[in-house]
Amino acid sequence: MFSPNTVSSSTFYSHFHLPPRCPTFLSATFRRRSRRRNRRNKFTSPTTTHSEPKIETVIDLTHLNTFRTSLRSNIRQFVSSAEDAYTDLQTLLTIDHNRRLVVSCRPSTLNFVATSTLFTFLSFTALRLIIHFGSRFLNWTRNASSYTAPMVRRDRSLGGREVVVGTVTAKKAANPLSPVERSLNLRRASKNKVVGVQKKLPKWWPHIINGTVLDVDDQEEYKREAYRVVRAIVDSRMAGKDIIENDIIQLRQLCRTSGVQVSIDPTNVRDSLYRASVNFVLNVCSREPTYSTSIDIDGEDAQKFLAGFAENIGLENVRAATMVSAAVAARTRSCLLQAWALEMQGKHIDAMVELSKICLFLRIFPPEESSPEMEMVGRGLEKHLKLEQRKHLMFLFGKVCGEDSQTIAREALGLMNSQYSDQLEDNFA
Repeated sequence: MFSPNTVSSSTFYSHFHLPPRCPTFLSATFRRRSRRRNRRNKFTSPTTTHSEPKIETVIDLTHLNTFRTSLRSNIRQFVSSAEDAYTDLQTLLTIDHNRRLVVSCRPSTLNFVATSTLFTFLSFTALRLIIHFGSRFLNWTRNASSYTAPMVRRDRSLGGREVVVGTVTAKKAANPLSPVERSLNLRRASKNKVVGVQKKLPKWWPHIINGTVLDVDDQEEYKREAYRVVRAIVDSRMAGKDIIENDIIQLRQLCRTSGVQVSIDPTNVRDSLYRASVNFVLNVCSREPTYSTSIDIDGEDAQKFLAGFAENIGLENVRAATMVSAAVAARTRSCLLQAWALEMQGKHIDAMVELSKICLFLRIFPPEESSPEMEMVGRGLEKHLKLEQRKHLMFLFGKVCGEDSQTIAREALGLMNSQYSDQLEDNFA
């Protein structure tokens, strides 16, 4: 019989399968914690039992050393070949004892020259391709971040209609309220319809009827005479002399009578001839009384004279009309400035006479309403004359020319504002 107090420790340990020298309570606690730890590891972080494949790259440094050594040897060999080829080319041309020219070189030299030429060509081609594709890539990146927008302006000569005058490069992140964006929206709304500049003749431009039909011999005689006058005009112009008014009248008379057309080269001489004819007609208008209604040039109306002369020398009607409008605008500006200078000097009568010079040709060759030529004259006078001075000139112009051409004079003086017009009408009244 065993008493509890007499049980040996070895028997007790063997009965409970506990390790020796371990207290009972510590062993039970260890087993309990071990079970909890195994259960927690089972459900939270299970251990992986398989191994993942690995990517391995092996770089053999001995190959790098071999490549470096081979590159150095190739460079040395190339330099040596270049030196040998240079030495051989120095004796490329020789003269033997029979006084004959001998061309000789080694095959290695030819091989080196051919290899060098091919390598240079390939290198140059590769460099050009790199530059080409690089520039195209840069242009593509720039175009990707920007776009071109049309620049729209209002043309007064076309009745205030909008005309595309150019393009503007804008960023994609531009402000939608910017002028460029507004013009783009306008273009999209109008379904990309571009308003072209319409070339038209002024209202005063007459219809020209060709001269009577003559016999072939008579027409050839008139044509030879007309070209004789043209040669005299060209020679005079090339010599730096002014074109004579009698030559202009004679050339117009010959062409009007026979219906022939002459060709004048170069074109700048032809344009100079027509400008001289326009100035001649304006000078005649300036010498006539202001109450005149028409001007005759060699028995022909001034308007028909200029229109017919443009046709005789092969000048386009629209371009001729533009030259006339420009000459009228320039003469108007000059007379207005000269009249104000005389008024400042106290020469009131001379100022009135100067203003009277523009009354008649403004009546005979009236510019179109809101013409760009008169708009430029008005902007130019705004920089030279104050508002009160321009009003005073407008008042003097009304006293000399009456109500005729007052609208044109207002445009030339920059007084198209309704407030200024009301004040001037009160002054005239």
